[in-house]
Amino acid sequence: MRKCIYAILALGVAVCLTGAALMAFGEGLLGENHAGIATVIGIVGIGIVGTFAATFAATSSKRSPKETKSSTGGV
Repeated sequence: MRKCIYAILALGVAVCLTGAALMAFGEGLLGENHAGIATVIGIVGIGIVGTFAATFAATSSKRSPKETKSSTGGV
């Protein structure tokens, strides 16, 4: 399971770097108006990295739902 989580991080970083490369050098590939698509690709990459952070935090939690309920005094 941990390997899948790190694969999500690697995918997110790769997508972010692709967006950055298109922003810097995309005029030859995409034409004059390349900034918009490069921005969208970068934002998608940041979203994937954010998904990694949430997934990693959820899976690294040591407590079970039963322990959480009993540790708060049953509230």
